[in-house]
Amino acid sequence: MQHRIGAVAVVLALAAPLPAAAPAGEQAPAFTVQLYGGGAVDSRSLAGRVVILNFWASWCAPCKRELTELDAVLAHHGSPRVAVFAIDAGTRTEPRLLDRQAAAMRVPVATGITAPYRPRGGAVPTTFVIDPRGRIVTVQAGAFRPGEIARLVDTLLAVSPASDR
Repeated sequence: MQHRIGAVAVVLALAAPLPAAAPAGEQAPAFTVQLYGGGAVDSRSLAGRVVILNFWASWCAPCKRELTELDAVLAHHGSPRVAVFAIDAGTRTEPRLLDRQAAAMRVPVATGITAPYRPRGGAVPTTFVIDPRGRIVTVQAGAFRPGEIARLVDTLLAVSPASDR
């Protein structure tokens, strides 16, 4: 019964109107990502990259599709230009499922991140996109349309940070 209540809450969260983006140009708060299997990544070490923080759940079909797209974005652009983290949305995913997900992609799987980064309204997937200058570009509650996130990253990488100062 408790699983059904949780599933209903997620469906209601997805149906509720949520703002799709943070204010344009807002500086992204610093964060530390706790990686599955140990270790951590501090946001300061990611300066100059497009950073994507994607909250997902193992039972979420749109999450799995989006993670496949994010893995392709990372493969296409490479880690010196793009950093992507697949953050377990706090659903206490079984280790065997995390192992399977981590083995299936290049995107590092994370078990946590410091505040204020959380799924927007409890929705999964929720994705934060941060530009190379450290500004929040968008916060998407719910899945991006196919190809949309790849186009966004392409656009962000094509813009010269020096020309926009």
